[in-house]
Amino acid sequence: MEYEGHDRGERAAMEEIVRAQLGVGAAERFLPLIRPSVGFAVRTDLPDSGSVIGGLPRTTESFEWPHYDGQPMVLLAQLDCGQAAHLLGDAWTLPADGYLLFFHDDDFAAEFSFDLGDDGCRVVHVAAGSGGLRHEGNGPVMPALPLEAFTLPSVPTLVDAEADQAVDGDAIALINLAEALSGLLPTPRHRLLGWCDTGGTPQPKGHRPLLQLEAEAGTAWGEIVNVSFWIRDEDLRAGNLGNVRRSYEVA
Repeated sequence: MEYEGHDRGERAAMEEIVRAQLGVGAAERFLPLIRPSVGFAVRTDLPDSGSVIGGLPRTTESFEWPHYDGQPMVLLAQLDCGQAAHLLGDAWTLPADGYLLFFHDDDFAAEFSFDLGDDGCRVVHVAAGSGGLRHEGNGPVMPALPLEAFTLPSVPTLVDAEADQAVDGDAIALINLAEALSGLLPTPRHRLLGWCDTGGTPQPKGHRPLLQLEAEAGTAWGEIVNVSFWIRDEDLRAGNLGNVRRSYEVA
């Protein structure tokens, strides 16, 4: 599989490393597991447009601000769908324009169940042209941190059952592979799609990461060092945002 916007030479170098580390048989099982993703890095010198952590939400007059237990949620991130569609090509099955708004209950106190549902987070799509309006009753606003976006293939690690099966349970081989790939595929602070980047994050069964966010200055998450939103493969293919789950890692 070719990744939109990712240099073919880098893809070839990655495949060469995988084959050298795992051997032909395991490599052929492992390579199809590599997922396209978008990495993000905070760039305060960029204008407040496109994808951004926090900030004033892009909304319309008819937008209904999400609430949890009677309190407005906090907006953690806004992603530019057009940017994602351009970088990911056919791998992006959600709306190709507008923005995805990622909300979470303000104090991270909402109870949740990976199996039964989760009303402590919401992912909402707003149409292109939404103007950044704030309405009475809105939630707290985090400082806006503009994000630079770049394509970055994502590989599974030893915590992923699929990778373990591909190498017949050889954890050392996966550790060595991760080290060998680290210079070519650095782990971004924030990632759209791909595999989970943190070993300590509980993973909802049957779901894959939609968005992973690391704590940044001004995010005020207390002991929480990262927040992730998870989606089922079938919902990702169908563009259904109604079953998103959340997870996070505590320091």
